[in-house]
Amino acid sequence: MTKIIPVILSGGAGSRLWPLSKQAAPKQLLPLITNQTMVQETAARFQGPEFADPVFVCNALHMQAIDKQMRQMNQTVGAFIVEPVARNTAPCAVIAACHALVQDDEALVLLVPADHHVKRPADFRAAIMRAVPAAQQGRLVTFGIEPDGPEIGYGYIARGKALYDGAYEVDAFREKPDLETAKSYLAAGGFAWNGGIFLFAPETFIQESEAHAGDIARQAKKAYAAVKPEGNVYYLDKDLFGLCPSESIDYAVMEHTEKAAVVPCDIGWNDIGSFTALQAARAEINSDDQGNAVSSNVMLESVSNSLVQTDSLPISVIGLSDVAVIVHEGEVMVVSLDQAQSVKNIVNRLKETGDTDRL
Repeated sequence: MTKIIPVILSGGAGSRLWPLSKQAAPKQLLPLITNQTMVQETAARFQGPEFADPVFVCNALHMQAIDKQMRQMNQTVGAFIVEPVARNTAPCAVIAACHALVQDDEALVLLVPADHHVKRPADFRAAIMRAVPAAQQGRLVTFGIEPDGPEIGYGYIARGKALYDGAYEVDAFREKPDLETAKSYLAAGGFAWNGGIFLFAPETFIQESEAHAGDIARQAKKAYAAVKPEGNVYYLDKDLFGLCPSESIDYAVMEHTEKAAVVPCDIGWNDIGSFTALQAARAEINSDDQGNAVSSNVMLESVSNSLVQTDSLPISVIGLSDVAVIVHEGEVMVVSLDQAQSVKNIVNRLKETGDTDRL
């Protein structure tokens, strides 16, 4: 049986969920939806004979926390690959492919973010198994999330001709659309959200990255080759890895390769990228009769479709709809859910003013 190595990318800051998500404890380390943290939920999806122990790509600040959380769930870790600086997902994908070739040159790499919520993990695993033949045949497979509405916060994948039942060529990757364009995609059919999840044979990915993102491929390969492992920890050299151009796997490779394939899947996916997404995911699990997702110490009056959470002071909210009210570690955030993407602007302003202790 071909093994699948889950490579879990855990370098995100989750700045749109500030102040819940902070630099020392970003969203993937928090139990945002269930009693498990998001990184624990992610690792738990890949337990079974077809999967190798997960590999984590993270920074040094979070490695011990991830290790502790894996021990709590009795999950063995294949390796920690420690990024000295953030360089987006394309260099990480090359590093993951290099690592897989050393560990098992017949294995496939499943590249997944640590901070996504999947309501139906069994359906996700079934989609992964549908993708295996395409990856074995030299395709770089992405997973197209079945849209449940005209979302403007995600990129889209246009499906091409069938490779076999359940897998297709990629006709095109489309940038985040405006609302009317998103509606036209859904009306036309054959479009899926780009969830940023990939399955590939490592040698194929390295070849395609060399062809379409040569600077990234060369520098990332140098950085991995220079590593001297300390147990299961691989510390990338700051100077070598820092020379990698910072680029996403989509822009660097997937939008240029002729080997892209897509496996559509309906798995109850949510990237929890904003308070809007968090409210929706929480409300599906446990909400009041007005669609509110709340924590303890909260009192509401004429409030609907809102997220209200506090870790300390009691909160009372009256006469509001579609808002997030968050009290966390001495910080207060009140935001209309239709402006939830703008939370990142506050984070940027704190950085600009040097008020980084609050981050």
